[in-house]
Amino acid sequence: MTLLWLLCVPIVLTDLIARRIPNIWLLCVAGPALVWIAWQAWHTGPRMLWVHGLGALLGLIVLLPFWWRGVMAAGDVKLFAVIGLIAGYPALLPVWCLASAATGLHALVLLTGRMKWLARWRERWAASGVWQRILQWRAGRVGLPYGAYLAAAALVVR
Repeated sequence: MTLLWLLCVPIVLTDLIARRIPNIWLLCVAGPALVWIAWQAWHTGPRMLWVHGLGALLGLIVLLPFWWRGVMAAGDVKLFAVIGLIAGYPALLPVWCLASAATGLHALVLLTGRMKWLARWRERWAASGVWQRILQWRAGRVGLPYGAYLAAAALVVR
């Protein structure tokens, strides 16, 4: 559970703000998770390997087609695989459903923000220093922060 928090809390922030999921964070959590899973499997039996190994494999396989089609970033796919590794395959479906609902809500908020009656607020926000800093951090990366919602959903489910 600690590994999940160490992974997910920073990713929620970086993906929401900068639209980035650093590979080093995924590796720094996946390594200790593999050691923990191996240690648990040694003491409790091979079922632990199946639950977490299958979680990582399914997490990768399920989102990979979305990356191939160009509708999802590779960081989101890798994050889902690491969540599957840490939480095991039973957590993947609820995490996926929650994250997809939250991302859909985010998209609706963005679409609502494009309405004409919100133009003045939108222009004021676009000119703010905070928004300009966020755009610098994003460095041209666009899209919805699906990884942030995957990470938040993983924390809710586990």
